[in-house]
Amino acid sequence: MGTILSILTITAAAVIIVVDPTSMLVFYALGVIVASHIGALLLRAGPGWFMAATLLGWASIMISTPLALTVSQLNRLRRVVRRERDGWEEAEATLEFFEPLVNFATPLLIAATVFFAVMVGLALARATQGGHRYMLDAANGLARACVRVGVVATVLYIPMILIILYDVAQRKYLGWAPDFTSTEWYRVFSSTKLQEMQWHLHAVLFLMALGYGYVKDAHVRIELVRETLRSRTRAWIELLGAVLFMVPYCYVVIKYGNENALRAFHIGEGSDALTGLDYRFIIKGFLPVGFVFVALAGLSAALKSVVYLFGPASMRAEAGDYAGEAPVATSAEA
Repeated sequence: MGTILSILTITAAAVIIVVDPTSMLVFYALGVIVASHIGALLLRAGPGWFMAATLLGWASIMISTPLALTVSQLNRLRRVVRRERDGWEEAEATLEFFEPLVNFATPLLIAATVFFAVMVGLALARATQGGHRYMLDAANGLARACVRVGVVATVLYIPMILIILYDVAQRKYLGWAPDFTSTEWYRVFSSTKLQEMQWHLHAVLFLMALGYGYVKDAHVRIELVRETLRSRTRAWIELLGAVLFMVPYCYVVIKYGNENALRAFHIGEGSDALTGLDYRFIIKGFLPVGFVFVALAGLSAALKSVVYLFGPASMRAEAGDYAGEAPVATSAEA
């Protein structure tokens, strides 16, 4: 049941960053995040799920910044009211609701940060096998999630290859039968659409496999330098890199990638080509989604590094992935 509540927290976190910031759904989702996360703590959600819900719940509140409409959003509402456009009465009510609350936006963000920090502290304190084991189980759970998503994404290789083969064959056929371009079939499966679908699938595959690549240590490293360092130094570099650079960078990409995808959705953005694919927001939406798993992979690395550096010696072999030591298999569940 606790894990289900963590999933509910993650779902509410997704809702809070995609709905209109002036919608009351933001506040309902905020309430769900708080209530479900407390419930997940009390009912002992799986460590991986709980840590994922903590990171994503906190990030969603930071991104959506409830109560704090941007200057452009406030000005847009004021213009609607001033010019008495359609819906001006609703816009006026929204302004009257939000303007007095803007000063409470920053305290809300601080309170949210404190709340999630306390939740993590309580989860570690209540862990039956100790805080370090809890962190290690959470890290393994997060890593498994990234691996599973990456493995599922590899299925996209099949349609991508088939589309490439068909596109090549169709273009060869056009050399023999130019009139084929006037058929309904070609209008639906034009070369432009097929080529755009190829890079869409490739982009999704790449983005969904980023977290997989990191937890499998398949990404590029400066081995000439790293191989000369002691294990603890490697773990420190991994910890500081994940906490100070990797996760914050993911936050920035998720925040602005989400805004870009929502903007594409609202304006109905399509391909620049006249015969290209519509619904550009779909591929743009995969950018923040992909970096969610990169952030989870970074959190997994940070937790393992903490256990390796500060945990008991009996756990170091299992937590030594990022210190250059061979990992030990574990059966702990997320």
